[in-house]
Amino acid sequence: MKLVVAIVQDHDAGAVIDALVAAEFRSTRINTSGGFLKRGNATILVGVEDERVPDVVRIVRENTRPASRESGTSLASGNVFVLDVARFVRI
Repeated sequence: MKLVVAIVQDHDAGAVIDALVAAEFRSTRINTSGGFLKRGNATILVGVEDERVPDVVRIVRENTRPASRESGTSLASGNVFVLDVARFVRI
């Protein structure tokens, strides 16, 4: 079991969540802020079996778009962390 932590731009979070739901993943969204641009972000948590991690990462990648800087260059559209889970209990 893994915990996928995806930090995406706030304006992309809805599309990511909708795509996760369509693929039958359960997720939790936490509104966060920080980073270089100090803009609103969303942190999306997904508990998933090891073999489904690539599906979650693909969904995040396909439903985000890079942020643009004032200089016209772009930043990454988000960050994804994959953590080992010692125990998972659904209540």
